[in-house]
Amino acid sequence: DHRDDVRARSFFRSPPLSLSPLPQPGAVRREREMTMSESEASEREKVIMEDDWDHPRFRRRGSSLCTRRRLCSLAWITGAAALVVAACLYLQVFRGFDERSRLGPSSKPTPPTPPRWPVRENQFVSVYEGDFVLVEDLAAGAEGEAANATTAPRKDCQSLYLTGWNAWDITRAARISPRNHKTRGGLTGEEAVRLQFQEANALGLNVVRAWAHTVDPAYRVMVSPGLYDEAGLEAIDYVLHQARESGVRVILSFVDNWKYHGGVDEMVDFSETAPERTSERPTDESGDFDQVSLNETVKEYEVRRHALFFTDEGSREVYKSHVRELLNRRNAYSGVLYRDDPTVFAWNLINEPRCESWLVEGCEASLQEWIEEMSLYVKKLDPNHLVTVGGEGFFAGPSKDGSAPEGALDGIEAANPAGWAAQTGQDFVANHLPETIDFATIHLWPDNWNQSSRGFQENWINKHVEVAREVLKKPVIVQEFGKKLPGGSAAQGRDLSERDQVYEMVNGIVESNVADGGALKGSLFWNWELDLMVGAADDPYTLQTTDSTFGLVESHGLRMHNLSASSIYSCDDFERHPQY
Repeated sequence: DHRDDVRARSFFRSPPLSLSPLPQPGAVRREREMTMSESEASEREKVIMEDDWDHPRFRRRGSSLCTRRRLCSLAWITGAAALVVAACLYLQVFRGFDERSRLGPSSKPTPPTPPRWPVRENQFVSVYEGDFVLVEDLAAGAEGEAANATTAPRKDCQSLYLTGWNAWDITRAARISPRNHKTRGGLTGEEAVRLQFQEANALGLNVVRAWAHTVDPAYRVMVSPGLYDEAGLEAIDYVLHQARESGVRVILSFVDNWKYHGGVDEMVDFSETAPERTSERPTDESGDFDQVSLNETVKEYEVRRHALFFTDEGSREVYKSHVRELLNRRNAYSGVLYRDDPTVFAWNLINEPRCESWLVEGCEASLQEWIEEMSLYVKKLDPNHLVTVGGEGFFAGPSKDGSAPEGALDGIEAANPAGWAAQTGQDFVANHLPETIDFATIHLWPDNWNQSSRGFQENWINKHVEVAREVLKKPVIVQEFGKKLPGGSAAQGRDLSERDQVYEMVNGIVESNVADGGALKGSLFWNWELDLMVGAADDPYTLQTTDSTFGLVESHGLRMHNLSASSIYSCDDFERHPQY
């Protein structure tokens, strides 16, 4: 057999291992080349000996096995590639294994909608003829030459009707990191803030209200009078910077009435002139400070101590120090001082001030004097920005100073949600009359006030609009309104119909007033919270972007945007602000 002869020749061609000579330099390489050459020759001889040697390679015996191996290899490669693609798609679309993060916003940069209301240098929101306006100076000549002494002042006023949201914790959220907390989709707080502002602009929202302080002891802003956590201030810097990038204005509140940290009671405890606290303040970790659960002795002590904020000299100085710190703060991102930043829409002196006149004698007068002093103080440091109180809008009764037309306020306290409202120290008319207060605010809380009647809610808004127009002659906004969902905002099978009805009612009144030139110029719903930290307590008031209620917000925002965009008029006699 020729094949046996070939194998024999191949076998005897190499000597036994024991007889191999010691390798000489280069011999190993030559022997390896000879072996490879002989192997190739042997393989060719084997092929020639086969009876199908002259057939194409794929037709020879054994080629089917080779083909099957190739197909199997190809199948394995294709399957592996499919798994990789599926994994990438999962990470991109679902963003992790948390159910509520599925289909969340991608962190991949996408071209944002250009700002609908760009924040321009030195163009602060002002009030003119009862409107919020952005003023454009047209004094330059037709060819663009600078105005001279003979050029008549020419200005255009662009109305800015407010459609916005409350996000009280947005300045805290900007500090959240997935290194310290498990976050939805692995987003950082800064990424979540940026994405929310971009989405808000796309929806037609133009203003957000937030705290310029902390309510969380883990994320302080003011540590003690004059001592600040720089990270807390930089978080506020970042919020203002991103708001400006998206054309959203910001209302910032200096202090909170309810929470201890960053609130009125903490400032009283910081005071060098207030009496030392004799008992620990009851906790408010589960919500706003609530007197209902306190016994009468503790309640009376806390109410009286709380009222010191408006009269105690040391407490007033702590407050002023905080105001100075913020107004003179230079933004780490933009380099602009807060007092010179047109991103700021307005300052709230305090969120929902309370000085309980049912217990503390002269509380209405103390709160009124505080409002007048602090609003003037803010205006002297910052004449660029609007200032308002930040109250709910409770009526105290007929004005005693003759500022209102005779009979205009008779029985006005009947519009309050209940008798207790007239004993909170607030007086909607008196609080908003000072020249240093630029506009009025009201809040609407059907659940907290036990006022679910649509009739009450409509009358509450309309009565304030009437007083703002006839007595104050200033614009008014619904600065907070919301409707609680039973079981929380993330409850399964939740019924949104009651909440939708409240939003539709408020939106309708606002749009009607704007269209008719009324005193009501906008609203901010409560709230659109950054749902960032996994496992955080659920807020029954916050909106999910997939809710039908959010659809109402979007349609309202776009209608209000169109109303603003179509309202441009000459305002040559406009003066930017009085000098205080």
